[in-house]
Amino acid sequence: MVGWAILYSNIDVLSARSRYLPPCMPAYLTASATRSARFWAARRHVLQTIASIGGAFVVVLVALMLLLWVPTRALLPLVFIGLPIGWALGILEVVVFPALVQRLPLRGAIFLQGIGHLLLLLVLHGSLRLLAHRLGQRQLWPEPALAATEPVRQWLLVPIIYVLAVVVTSLLRQLLQGMSRERLRELLNGRYQQPEAENRIFLFVDLKDSTHLAETLGNDQYSRLVRDFFRDVSPAIAAAHGEVYQYVGDEVVVTWPSARGLKFANCLHCFFDMQRAIAERHEAYQRAYGVVPSFKAGAHGGLVTTVLVGTQHRELVYHGDVLNTTARIQAQCNALGSRFLISAELRRQLGEQPEFQFTALGGQTLRGKAGATELLDVQLYLPILT
Repeated sequence: MVGWAILYSNIDVLSARSRYLPPCMPAYLTASATRSARFWAARRHVLQTIASIGGAFVVVLVALMLLLWVPTRALLPLVFIGLPIGWALGILEVVVFPALVQRLPLRGAIFLQGIGHLLLLLVLHGSLRLLAHRLGQRQLWPEPALAATEPVRQWLLVPIIYVLAVVVTSLLRQLLQGMSRERLRELLNGRYQQPEAENRIFLFVDLKDSTHLAETLGNDQYSRLVRDFFRDVSPAIAAAHGEVYQYVGDEVVVTWPSARGLKFANCLHCFFDMQRAIAERHEAYQRAYGVVPSFKAGAHGGLVTTVLVGTQHRELVYHGDVLNTTARIQAQCNALGSRFLISAELRRQLGEQPEFQFTALGGQTLRGKAGATELLDVQLYLPILT
């Protein structure tokens, strides 16, 4: 796992350095380094998920083997057996199955996924038998009390171990998908049981002309378009270290702790990386829907109150004027002819940002706000980096 940590840290460093490359560097080298950094940063969350699934699978596998009283000398080889199978399981669940669902009916995708699980089960079964043979044993676990039950136990035990390991690993993955590991750790430590104030930045991203698209495409096709849009912009959110707060219809709300959102201007890069991701999928959208989705966004930051609410359904929610203001800022995009608006307060917090062009639009009256709010249009200054 140390190797994975080193890989992720190097990706972070490369991504950070690429945003402040020396101006004397040739343009084509600058663009190449930046594209490389963005490529790996956008895929970091996939690698992390696959690595996490592999690690969780190994932990569950070893725990189950300990319950079967396998010899202690077999535990380390079990780790080396479990990791490749766990990583293959991660690739199957994170990469292969979602791709199959996009191209095949659900039943067909599930059938092919089942074949993949069967192959992994056969690999696990063969690996355990080989390990037992290398250790000079007939099988890893002690003989059953009744010899008559031994054949049934022999054939069912490994599938049961595999199924239990997959189920527990999938549950952990679903738990981690809903929030960052840092957020999960905070919740496990009992944080947010009581309202807590914290500084956060919010980015509201909304599809443009959604009503027209829904009428033109119909409900089913429009739902698929929104689904594909959220899927395609997710790597950009992960690359900017953002957290998806919620999906509301055709809108996604991204948030950062202020320090993380301001660092390397993550809250700004997130939007432009989203644009880049959709542009790269231009032909695919044209083929599938006859239209390429466009979107607008607003960003703002400040003090909010965070609390865990609900009993049957638990959810972390944010309360405060910051969210309302951000929503109103995003709503002004059409009126001001902008794709991306931010507040003057957020602009002051960002400091010097040579990669971006900020155009002051003056004080704007936002719905529900007593005074005027200073807004700025944001555009990327360096076209070669797009």
